[in-house]
Amino acid sequence: MAYEFRLPDIGEGVAEGEVVKWFVAEGATVAEDAPLVSVLTDKANVEIPSPKSGRIVKLHAQVGDKVKVGGLLVTIETAGGPASAASATPPSHSSTPGTPVGAPAPGKAPASPSAPSPSSPSTLAGRPLATPAVRRLAAERGIDLASVRGSGPGGRVTEADLSAVGSAPMSTPSSPATSEVQAPATPTGPAPPSTPPAAAPAALASAPGDERLPLRGVRRVIAEHMAQSVHTAAHYTYVEEIDASELVRVRERMARHVEKNGVKLSFLPFIVKAVVAGLRSHPMLNATMDDARQELVVRKAINIGVALAAPDGLMVPVLHGADHKSLTHIAKEIQDLAERGRAGKLTRAELTGGTFTITSLGALGGVMATPILNYPEVGILGVHKIVRRPVYRDDGTIGPADLMNLSVSLDHRVLDGILAAQFLSVVKANLEDPHLLFAELA
Repeated sequence: MAYEFRLPDIGEGVAEGEVVKWFVAEGATVAEDAPLVSVLTDKANVEIPSPKSGRIVKLHAQVGDKVKVGGLLVTIETAGGPASAASATPPSHSSTPGTPVGAPAPGKAPASPSAPSPSSPSTLAGRPLATPAVRRLAAERGIDLASVRGSGPGGRVTEADLSAVGSAPMSTPSSPATSEVQAPATPTGPAPPSTPPAAAPAALASAPGDERLPLRGVRRVIAEHMAQSVHTAAHYTYVEEIDASELVRVRERMARHVEKNGVKLSFLPFIVKAVVAGLRSHPMLNATMDDARQELVVRKAINIGVALAAPDGLMVPVLHGADHKSLTHIAKEIQDLAERGRAGKLTRAELTGGTFTITSLGALGGVMATPILNYPEVGILGVHKIVRRPVYRDDGTIGPADLMNLSVSLDHRVLDGILAAQFLSVVKANLEDPHLLFAELA
């Protein structure tokens, strides 16, 4: 029996995934529920198990290929009779309308002669084909996807297609932003010259010895996310110096007790607790920006994303409900998330839902940085290395102190500079006197 396994619906809003790694090869056998393929969406890296036991007849997508939800992934030969089309195609449970099901395998022509060509907008059930990231970007730029000619596979609209169109106003009658806007009067003079669309970037020539590294997997998602953040939010950065002398002493004393239980106590859990105190005092920073509706969404839950380096690139697992967790609990969770993140074992839920992000390079933290917002969040804290330096004391003496800098980047569209200073003043106070952290309500 030849069982055709298709990419299942792996999360709300996910329309396609990129094949990152196959755990099987053609001709090999696979057991039911054994790892089959790792697929990267714009949300998270998902490891998909095999739905059947049997022999791998054919892999229909290669590493780096993007497959639509419902697209054919692999054919497995199992014991039994003729294949059943119903059993071969998993049902779709996506709440996103227009998610394609039963898309042709990469490199194969669709059976329908009316399939869209790259020169005309591609739609499914009246909805243009595009990834969630491209849909979000189109909404931010005010571009109607139905008017864009898709150049991607099957006529899919890409980010490059949006750049070529520019920011044209959408004409959605139900949009709250446009329902009450009156049409401007017809100009009596000559119409101004139209701005030509931006040209697609030209391919660069290679010289002998050059190496080309395609943007794939996590690196591609990071590139798209960072570009979207920089081109959407109005970044600014505020820096404050912290005297961490007492923090160093408290951590050293606590570490001797905490690490007996196998939990590594770094400075990061203290910083998380100090950030929680800052966000409680200034909740406007614990927010995400809804650009589609031009609204700042101030979040009740405090979910702290912690940027971590992994073999495939940067990832940001989330400490959900960080304001209700003890210092030791935070330390243990960060350690667990880091270990499973480097092994590629984090779930989609553990990588989403953040309301504020902390990024730190530990001992390599440098003097200062301007962190890029983890869009649509409006705040991110950069943590820099602790260095012992001489300082002037209040009594006029000079002595050693453990100093470090913190840099907070905020979205200036919604948060003014005074908020950055006020927020960091609370964080500074809690780190310079870390005993305050234990007074925080759990």
